[in-house]
Amino acid sequence: MKRLLTIVAVCLLASCTGKADKAQSCAQGFLDAFLSNDFNSAASYCTDDFNIDFNQAMEDFSKLDDSVKILLKEQCSQLKAEVVSVERVNESDTFSVNYNIVRVCPDSSGVASEQGLITSTLKVVDGKVASLNK
Repeated sequence: MKRLLTIVAVCLLASCTGKADKAQSCAQGFLDAFLSNDFNSAASYCTDDFNIDFNQAMEDFSKLDDSVKILLKEQCSQLKAEVVSVERVNESDTFSVNYNIVRVCPDSSGVASEQGLITSTLKVVDGKVASLNK
């Protein structure tokens, strides 16, 4: 009986870890796609509800002047997302994912340094991004 309880406990822990890993992978995939201006891929990481807001924002982006879009894409090419932590919310399949956006800046010798720009949080529900910066 003791052995059975140990096996059940290990299975439960593995299940929780797997969901946290999935939330981290989802968040990282979304952020990477977003920063590389691959908005279709970024949208594939979103819940149906969040996709409505996300697609509206991307539609607004598409209306910008081409020179502005090119400038934004150039600036984004120097950015990198780093997931800092993943925390389960209320024993559910909802996770709060804290992340940083950093700018990678090579110095005159070619050595890259990072400049922190944004620290924020996104919410992942059932393996999909449900909200950004909340």
